[in-house]
Amino acid sequence: MVFNMNPTKDNNSDLLNRLNRIQGQIEALKKTVQSDELDCLKSMQLLKAATNALKKFGEAYVSKHLAECVKKKGNIHEMEKDLRDVISSSFFL
Repeated sequence: MVFNMNPTKDNNSDLLNRLNRIQGQIEALKKTVQSDELDCLKSMQLLKAATNALKKFGEAYVSKHLAECVKKKGNIHEMEKDLRDVISSSFFL
């Protein structure tokens, strides 16, 4: 998968579109759970879709963050520390 590594408004709008899609999936799941006729298959499909979308959002967000860090940091040691922090935090979400 290739991500646009330029921190532009378009890149942010892609992230926001992903979040809006996730929010819609969560709302659909919420309505399904609240309904009197619980459709187990539909609920599981909605849950899986929202989970996968959130993972993809996280991947895109971390990728964007890393690209911006590399561009902004001049000191290699400071950049290395920041990258380690990002990697560490991405595995402990």
